[in-house]
Amino acid sequence: MNNLFIFKFFKDGGILMIPLALCSIYALAIVIERLRFYKFYKSDSEEFMNKVKKAIKCLRFSDALLICRQENTPLANVIAAGIDNFNLKKEDLMDVMRREGLVQLKKYEKNLNALSTIATIAPQLGLAGTITGMIAAFASIQAVGAPEASALAGGISEALYTTAAGLLIGIPALVFYNWASAKADAFAEQVEFYASELASLSVAMEVEVEKLVA
Repeated sequence: MNNLFIFKFFKDGGILMIPLALCSIYALAIVIERLRFYKFYKSDSEEFMNKVKKAIKCLRFSDALLICRQENTPLANVIAAGIDNFNLKKEDLMDVMRREGLVQLKKYEKNLNALSTIATIAPQLGLAGTITGMIAAFASIQAVGAPEASALAGGISEALYTTAAGLLIGIPALVFYNWASAKADAFAEQVEFYASELASLSVAMEVEVEKLVA
């Protein structure tokens, strides 16, 4: 029964249901891919950074890099870039990690522009389908004369199918896009915070070395 309703819904919506169906498939594929990404790279960043800082304070830089490799997250890649250049001055070290952060941020932003486009155009495709359907309905009315109210209502309801489909695709796509964008923003803030922590640690250790030498 449900399959028959979906088939009728798709058939009565007209030709614009085809691009809407493609939008829904593409949006679903993006959502699944993004959820898999977040699940794969899920980690406790604070615990990770504590391990890294502890290894660095003990001058075990190879161990700190190993922790980053084992963590294998975008944040870990940023911190690994910092450890590889730990001898640089604070601002230069920050620049290195920020540049790597921009590279890793692209992983968080992957396919989000496409999802945003779908969220924007799906309702508009639906509206376009409704308008063309209404034009066709009223054109047929003009051709055959005044119809019965039930026939007119049926024609209008069919014309509204595409609007309903567009909204059903666009609204969830927009919600997920905003949620995923917030994830990307949170990652950018993490990079800035932990990069600053690592750079400050390098300065503190440099001061300690100078004291020991003096």
